[in-house]
Amino acid sequence: MRRISDDLLLTHLEVALAVAPEHTLVRLNADDPRVQRGARVDLARHLVERMRGFRIEGDASGPSSAQACLFPGDLSPIG
Repeated sequence: MRRISDDLLLTHLEVALAVAPEHTLVRLNADDPRVQRGARVDLARHLVERMRGFRIEGDASGPSSAQACLFPGDLSPIG
């Protein structure tokens, strides 16, 4: 699988977070867990929208395998 350079991904995510709606970032520290979750969902949607410019493809000549986990150290359920 082709790999996005760490520096490019870091820069892209940094910019995406910098332009995220401020009210979303503020809600991440809310006392209400439902408000926090809503903010995380909104932030995730924002990052997905920003990531649409990346094209990630598997190697056609390599073996077919499942997508590698984005965060391999944390396989626990969300929520």
